[in-house]
Amino acid sequence: MPRIKVAIVIKYFFPIKRPSGISSFVYELANALAQDVDLTVVSYKKEKDTKDKDRYNGYDIIKVKKPFTITAPNLVNKLNPDAVVIFSGIFEPLKTFFYFGLISILLKNKNQIFCQATNYNKKILSPYYKLFLRQFKNIIATNDYLRQQYQNLGIKSVLITPGVNSAALNQKILEVNKSQKVRIGFFGHFYQIKGPDRLLNAFLKINPRKAEVIFAGGDGPLKDLIKEQTEKDSRIILVGWQKSIIPTIASCDLVVLPYRSSDSVLGHSQAALEAMSLEIPVIGTKTPSLEFLIKDGYNGYIVKNDEELTEKLQYLIDDPAKRKELGINARRTIINNFDIKKIAKDYLNLLNGNR
Repeated sequence: MPRIKVAIVIKYFFPIKRPSGISSFVYELANALAQDVDLTVVSYKKEKDTKDKDRYNGYDIIKVKKPFTITAPNLVNKLNPDAVVIFSGIFEPLKTFFYFGLISILLKNKNQIFCQATNYNKKILSPYYKLFLRQFKNIIATNDYLRQQYQNLGIKSVLITPGVNSAALNQKILEVNKSQKVRIGFFGHFYQIKGPDRLLNAFLKINPRKAEVIFAGGDGPLKDLIKEQTEKDSRIILVGWQKSIIPTIASCDLVVLPYRSSDSVLGHSQAALEAMSLEIPVIGTKTPSLEFLIKDGYNGYIVKNDEELTEKLQYLIDDPAKRKELGINARRTIINNFDIKKIAKDYLNLLNGNR
């Protein structure tokens, strides 16, 4: 059977200065898929991008200028692929409807697969959204919550979660010198929705002498709050964007992701996937991006409120054996269910089924 020609449409893709969870996942997916398909990734060309086209790991990356909703489908039409996979990171359903609806309409190839990579900011999708979803031959849900949302509209979807390259990440463990203190990590933007203030408050309440907390990520209104505390307390560390965040994650003994909501977060949190692959247990909140990944008491903990967060944080700071046990189970979870080779195989099966 000849190799299938596939085009991936995603607005932001590597090389990229500040990769998101979506771009990081699709990057690993493209690397894996390119071993079995003739792949082209079509993304937006920023002003700082020096190349329109690049060849990487066996596939083409082509950057197009504004307006992406027109230039991207026009280019894909010239490529004439057998199938098109469209990834959305827009969490507002109405914007998704118009933005990707236009791209879908302009594509001549109707063998289209749509993946809403992030969670929506609405619990109930409006009936009008069904009109948008019907444009696609297949819909991919990145977690069970999204699948249920589609089911409530009468739309069938295929559950394929995000994934990580567990083999590559495992090598990073050997490259990092651990702190003498128990290091707690937070990774993400400093917005209220991500909850960095919740971790900060829990840490200050416990006031552990043998632990430190590192906040790593981008900007946001809560960044100044964290920065102010770093000037008062040497146990609180703030780092900005880094070329690779993996070594910083690997330096941690546990990761805390106290999301207030999963709006705009990858279907399964990329930070959680990466940490767990590195044998690091995660304390997370009961939100769609975490609750289907973390099995409470087995590979991490799911907490319902700030009191539980403080309790579990104190417990894991004091119990290295439990951290080790949870970490081993966390990595086992990733290898068995979220390794990028498995995820790529699921995509490949879907693509071949569409032929």
